[in-house]
Amino acid sequence: MVLAQARALQRRGVEVAVWGLSTPVAGWEAPEDLPVRSLNFHKASGARSTSRRLTEELAAERPDVLHLHSFSPHVHGVRAARALDLPAVVVSFHDFRLGWRRALICRKLADRVNRVVVLNNAMEQLYQRMGGYSPAQMVVLPNGVDVERFSPRPRDEALARQVGRAEGDWVVGSVGTFHPNKGHRFLLEALATVRAELPRARLILVGAGRQQPALEALTRRLRLEEAVLFAGEQQDIPRWLSLFDVYVQPSILEAHGLALNEAMATGLPCVATDRGGMPELLAHGAAGVVVPSEDAAGLAQAMLALARDPERARTLGVAARQRAVEHYSMEQYEERLWEMYRELLEVEE
Repeated sequence: MVLAQARALQRRGVEVAVWGLSTPVAGWEAPEDLPVRSLNFHKASGARSTSRRLTEELAAERPDVLHLHSFSPHVHGVRAARALDLPAVVVSFHDFRLGWRRALICRKLADRVNRVVVLNNAMEQLYQRMGGYSPAQMVVLPNGVDVERFSPRPRDEALARQVGRAEGDWVVGSVGTFHPNKGHRFLLEALATVRAELPRARLILVGAGRQQPALEALTRRLRLEEAVLFAGEQQDIPRWLSLFDVYVQPSILEAHGLALNEAMATGLPCVATDRGGMPELLAHGAAGVVVPSEDAAGLAQAMLALARDPERARTLGVAARQRAVEHYSMEQYEERLWEMYRELLEVEE
């Protein structure tokens, strides 16, 4: 999203440079169309040496707007902006992790921040209440989705044959990192309940992560080996989404749910938990089914209800697609981003 943001600003004629504080992951290559530099600093929020080094780095550029992403870069960047007296500072927070320690730091630095960008209204309320930011500082800017790439399409029959999806199977799918916060274990437990009524129900999990061995062990304990496919990390996500009859996001902690948003854009009926920004994404039930988190029985009931009522599933899929197009397209994202920057840069329309 940072690179997408930088390209959007470039298209508006803004000169953009991207810095990464830490060392990039192995194999990552900087894009050719953007000036990107990895500073290889230590990101720990208490490391004053990182703040000093960042100040030295920014002294040569002296940007008109310094846009900082996530908590630790925000701490170092605001310190640097204070030292250099930079004109404008923007901070983007991408999650709900704002305990009292972080909240105190946000309050301490708040007077030097011009705009605070969050993903949804729930985050806006949290950062105002705990972070001490004023309504005038807050900007709600949901992540954008390429609604052309993620759009309704026929089932990819070649991929269906490859993974063994047979005619008559009812396929549940989910995309995301295998991490405890994603709640996959509740989805597996829900599937076991669903299959008691729908023996042809299957689950495809797209992704990878450290919890995969535990999830595979749970799959065996639940005797779901024939029903669950661990598909691994995939690049062509729309192709995999075409195999699903319903998309489920069982997260315990989720700030926005970009994978959910992408599934919505493809016109899939969606089920998600009531955590973070996901109820807002689904218009609090008008564009999908919202269930309590960590509730396998609730997930199973929601999935079975959609399987029993194909017309309702179709209607929710249409509503999900419409909401994604009307509220979360990349075009709208860029317009909202530019409106904020235009004010900060004092650019006339």
